[in-house]
Amino acid sequence: MSGEYIIIKQNQYMRVFRKAQAVDRGRAKTLDELRVRETRIFSRMADRGVFVATGTGAYYMDQDAAAEFIARRRKRAFFALILILLALLALFVLNGRFLR
Repeated sequence: MSGEYIIIKQNQYMRVFRKAQAVDRGRAKTLDELRVRETRIFSRMADRGVFVATGTGAYYMDQDAAAEFIARRRKRAFFALILILLALLALFVLNGRFLR
């Protein structure tokens, strides 16, 4: 699976829970009610605390955990961009030295 697909699915899951207002234990819904399949992507998000099982087969989205999840994802993307830029800069500098 591509990284873009994973991010799209993650956002889609969070959007479904928000739209259904399944954002606290009292409003938890089953995955069938939400029309969501328990995929590997969903399970990993549940492992990270974004989606919380109530024990009755229902889930709700922990909004604080979801916000932290998104912040961590953005931070990883930012650092990946910095690493790519540093690698390009190193190539540029090294290429300039070899041309002399």
